[in-house]
Amino acid sequence: MSSSILKKLFPGSNLPQTESSSLQGRKSKQEDSFLITEQRHGMQLIFVADGVGGHGHGDFASRTVVDYFNDAFNAIDVDTDPIAFLNETVIRAARKVLDKSVEDPSYTNCGTTISGFLVVGDCYYTINIGDSRVYLWSEDLLCRETHDHSVVQRLLDRGEITEEEAFHHPQRNMMTSAIGQDLSLMQVDVGRKKQFKHGDILLAFSDGVHDALTDNQIFSMISRYKETPDLAGRLTEAAYNAGGKDNITAVVYRYFD
Repeated sequence: MSSSILKKLFPGSNLPQTESSSLQGRKSKQEDSFLITEQRHGMQLIFVADGVGGHGHGDFASRTVVDYFNDAFNAIDVDTDPIAFLNETVIRAARKVLDKSVEDPSYTNCGTTISGFLVVGDCYYTINIGDSRVYLWSEDLLCRETHDHSVVQRLLDRGEITEEEAFHHPQRNMMTSAIGQDLSLMQVDVGRKKQFKHGDILLAFSDGVHDALTDNQIFSMISRYKETPDLAGRLTEAAYNAGGKDNITAVVYRYFD
C-alpha cells in the first residue's frame, strides 16, 4: 500500500510547496505516520514518525504523536515560542503513549521516532528523537539537519567506524532514544532557529529511506528530481527498489521567498 499527497502549487510554478509519499513496503503492517499541517499564523509543522515495538503497536504510537501534535498546532497562538512549543508538545505526546501502556500491558514498549521541522515565516526549527532524519538541500548541497539517536551513531561520533561501515552495520537499527521510553531517558533534540534561502528544500525521512539509500544516492536523486512535482515519490520508490525492507516515508517542503 502506498500514499502520495501533493499540496498547493506556487504561482507560476508546477512545483508543490509540500509533498509526501509513504509506502508500506515489504513489511506486513504500516507503522509510519506523518504530519503536514495547514499554515497557521505564518507557521507550518511537518514531520514523520516511525512506530516501533510493543507487540505490533508501533502504528498506535506514531499515530498518537501525529494526532497530538496536530491538535496542539491547531491551538497555537501567533506569539507562541517555537522551541518551547516543540519541547513541551513532544513531552505531552510521549506521556499519551506511555499512558496507553499502563492501561493495556500489550502496548508496553511500543514507541516511535519523530523527525521534522516547524516553519516560522522564512525560518525553521528542527525536532528529532530516534533515527528518522531531516535533510536540507541548499544551493546544490545536501546536509543532515538532525543527529541520529542510535548505537551506530555513537560509534561514528567516537570515530570507531566509518560512514560506509555504519550503513552496513548489524546494529544500525538499534536506537538509544525514542518516544515510549521513560521520559527521564528520552533525548529530545530541538534545533536552533535557522533561516531559509530561496529554493531550499527540507526533507523528513523515516529510516526506510536512509537505510536503503546512502547519502550520496539521496543527493543524486534530489539533484535529478528536485524540479519535478514528485520528488518524495521518487525517493520512496528508489528506496524500495534498492531492497528496503521497512516502511518508507518521505516528506518534502520547498521554500520560495
